[in-house]
Amino acid sequence: MLHPKRPMRRTQLISPWGVGSIVPFPDGESLMIAGLDMWRFGNDPSEFIIKEERLVERLRINELRQPPDYRDPKADGQNGLIAIPAVRFPTWLYCPFCGTMVKSSFYAGQDRCNGHPWDKGRSCAKNRYRPKMIPERFIVVCPEGHVDDFPVMEWVHKNPKNPKNITDNCIIRRSTGGASASLTGVYYECTCGAKRSLGGAMNEGALNKIGYACKGSKPWLGIKEDLEKPCRNLQVKVVQRGGTNVWFGKIISSIYIPVDDNNTKRRLVDIMDEYMEKIINRRVNGEIDEGYIRLLADVKKVSGTELFEAILTRLEKSKEVNRDIDEKNEENEVIEDKYRYEEYKVLSKNSGSDSLFFHSKNKQINEYNESIKCFFKSVSVVPKLKETRALVGFSRLQPEDNRSLEKNKSLLRLGKGEWLPAIEVYGEGIFVEFDDKQVKKWAKTPQILGRIERLVHSYKGTTNCVHDNEEIIRPEFVLIHTFAHLLINQLSFECGYGSSSIRERIYCSKTNDKLDMYGVLIYTASGDSEGSLGGLVRQGYPGKFENTVIAALENARWCSADPICIESTGQGPDSCNLAACYNCALLPETCCQNGNRFLDRGVVIGTLDNSNIGYFNYSMDGINR
Repeated sequence: MLHPKRPMRRTQLISPWGVGSIVPFPDGESLMIAGLDMWRFGNDPSEFIIKEERLVERLRINELRQPPDYRDPKADGQNGLIAIPAVRFPTWLYCPFCGTMVKSSFYAGQDRCNGHPWDKGRSCAKNRYRPKMIPERFIVVCPEGHVDDFPVMEWVHKNPKNPKNITDNCIIRRSTGGASASLTGVYYECTCGAKRSLGGAMNEGALNKIGYACKGSKPWLGIKEDLEKPCRNLQVKVVQRGGTNVWFGKIISSIYIPVDDNNTKRRLVDIMDEYMEKIINRRVNGEIDEGYIRLLADVKKVSGTELFEAILTRLEKSKEVNRDIDEKNEENEVIEDKYRYEEYKVLSKNSGSDSLFFHSKNKQINEYNESIKCFFKSVSVVPKLKETRALVGFSRLQPEDNRSLEKNKSLLRLGKGEWLPAIEVYGEGIFVEFDDKQVKKWAKTPQILGRIERLVHSYKGTTNCVHDNEEIIRPEFVLIHTFAHLLINQLSFECGYGSSSIRERIYCSKTNDKLDMYGVLIYTASGDSEGSLGGLVRQGYPGKFENTVIAALENARWCSADPICIESTGQGPDSCNLAACYNCALLPETCCQNGNRFLDRGVVIGTLDNSNIGYFNYSMDGINR
């Protein structure tokens, strides 16, 4: 938590309120979570370290850390201060009674109204009790991730119709009311006589007319104006500080997979996790100290040769991961696909055990009813899993900004840090592996390719698209993604979980077919308790899973918004969906890894004109009811 008076859950510091986000608190207080340089873990941060070897290598860091919980430095002085700092933002504040505005600072407390004696209207000058100042609703956001206060002074005084000079004696008053509930009903007036409403402030180019350009402000890092790397971006936008487009966290997650069923290899991994930093520090001319490693092996009672080879393997992997890569989203996506392929191979077989953080039981499709045999290859029930979610950066205005991993990480701190914040959550799930031969055959049909081309066209028109090739979105991905949404909706009814607590993890390349994987993990994971109630896993066993799938498909055949929904040529975020709306296939943002994009019921169950193009109709002429 930030402070006993400003409580927050640890999971909330990863999403939705990570570094650089604006957090609303009671009494009208608004704070921004400070950069990682200012986080305090006391003298011994080891108790906060999360061990997840695969994710550490993927992110090119030394370790992952849980956000620290607040501890009173007076009560725990020996371990040093442990806290999550925050700065005040926005810094333009106003009195909710009289409207007097003051410009505060990032580090000031929450002041009360100064009681300026206004000639007209309300005034707090004679009030014994003066209310606390509250933050301005409107801020300025830059596509590069910068954020700044709305330029109140400039907006009022540089009005093209009645410009006035700004002086040190100018005091601004904010007022609302009148006949309009829009921005024209919000007024700023100055003691010098200047007055202007907020009407038109959100129009494109409105700030350019008053000479405002981005200053590169990064309040979460204590930077009011970046003089070394000025931004001067003219595409800044005025938004509300509580808007969903102010902060989009970039989260990279990992499902824990057993290294090997061999206990010896597990012990080697544990030893490396504990002593790798010391081993690296003892290197001479880049060579590791083999004598020290063999001495360590004797103490830990493992083979010195095996430990030495395991360390060399890990260091070699680290070199491969740290090679410079092209900053295009296309190559970042390939890296993520390869990362998930390791999980895919484990999920599609019997693996792990109840004594580990992962346990999957694979069921061949022959164990299930004939009604679904031609669609899938196998189903795995996962009674136990652990997911690690790490915050690697954020963006503003758009949920995807095509930044490289290193550029994303640079937004979180001033220097080059060796750790990132993360959380561990536990749960259960169902893994569904599609029949790859059937999926590939279906995806090559001309009707499907023509339908997916509409999504490709819509995606090319967004700022998130950086691909030049024609085959941007694969039909296989749209199919599996949409099926996952339909299945989550059905499972939420049958298991009692809220739809927002069930998540998807797609195992299918979005833009290329270099890896032969076609599956999806539907799982629930919570940071509140270890394990889960077992309701989700129960639905994955033979005799129950068939009914769930059939019910999900039957419900998808008709949407309450049909025929408008099923005949749509583009809807949802950036018009990147076809037959998918909140009445049938869209889910809460916490469930979907693609921001509710690339969905289409038509590829699942067909359309009104041609029901056979749907995968579940194409693979088998009708479903046994």
